[in-house]
Amino acid sequence: MKISTVRATLAVMIVGVFMTITATMAIFPLFAQGNVELTQYADFFSKTASVYTGIVGVIVGYYFGRTTERPATTKAEGETTRE
Repeated sequence: MKISTVRATLAVMIVGVFMTITATMAIFPLFAQGNVELTQYADFFSKTASVYTGIVGVIVGYYFGRTTERPATTKAEGETTRE
């Protein structure tokens, strides 16, 4: 298995979990037993989402930002030494 496949799989899983948590939090007021103050819940939602959005961004940025291939070095007049 290629390392890029592993990175892509992990990134998709992390984003999937993030979207599941966000969707669950977004529809919670619709299915809550009691009355939910939407202004207070919106404040809670924005604070909570901002915390884990940063964490998810760091994780995905790490996996997509890393590269295992070295850039090709160039010879005179643009010929590459590796292909």
